[in-house]
Amino acid sequence: MEIKKIIIIAVILLLSIIGFNYYNSAQSARKIADRTSETEALRADLAQAENDKVKQAKIQQQQLEFEAMPEKAQQIIAAKESEPQPDIEYQNINFEKEDRAKLDEIMGRWTDASAIASRTSRIALPAVVKDMQSIKREVDKLSVTPCLTRAQANLMAAMESEITMYLKFMSDSKADISGDMMEVYKAQEQYYLIIKKCTD
Repeated sequence: MEIKKIIIIAVILLLSIIGFNYYNSAQSARKIADRTSETEALRADLAQAENDKVKQAKIQQQQLEFEAMPEKAQQIIAAKESEPQPDIEYQNINFEKEDRAKLDEIMGRWTDASAIASRTSRIALPAVVKDMQSIKREVDKLSVTPCLTRAQANLMAAMESEITMYLKFMSDSKADISGDMMEVYKAQEQYYLIIKKCTD
């Protein structure tokens, strides 16, 4: 009889120990899961904070670039950005390279027209300026990727300033065109900087 009691007590003690160990293991596993969950949440928060920091830096960089542009380019950008944009994602660099090729082709024709204008007499300038205005309208109608929109705007601003310069010269050979020339150089510089950033 005593042996039965001892066995029963031993079994009860063993079951108690097993139950206690199981409970402790379950609690430990729960704590580990909670800690893992907290760690993952913390990592996600840190990653989000880093993403926000990168986005903020990009916004600040874009703002600095915008402020460095000629006022005409800023006005063109503001007008273009206020227009409804097609819901297209440009993730392939080939899109930007194709659009750069279009802009470069127009820029080549513009450079030729500009060279002709610089060697043309005041009397013959209207026809050349008309051609230049036609090229500028082509750029305006061109649809490019978001990254190249600012390059496009600076190209248009350079064209507009150069056309204004020739119009002034046509009406008065002694007109001060130095400010317009500076605007041309400034806009062209921004055009090449943005083109390089977007496609190189």
